[in-house]
Amino acid sequence: MAKHQYTAEEVAEWRKAHGSFIYFNTDDANYMVPKPYSIGRSFNWAHPVSWVVAAAIVAFLIYTLFIRKAA
Repeated sequence: MAKHQYTAEEVAEWRKAHGSFIYFNTDDANYMVPKPYSIGRSFNWAHPVSWVVAAAIVAFLIYTLFIRKAA
């Protein structure tokens, strides 16, 4: 089955059907989806770009908090 980009309504339907706090939809091509109850966006953890972005944020935080202070 080919991936397609889910609309906000389809994301809401998926969340309602699966009742999951973490959005992990392998059929959705979006790496960021609307949050269910607030303003903003959330990661689709089934998309590899989400993991790359999260790793980059963690690496930046580690660098700024620990490595840069030691130098």
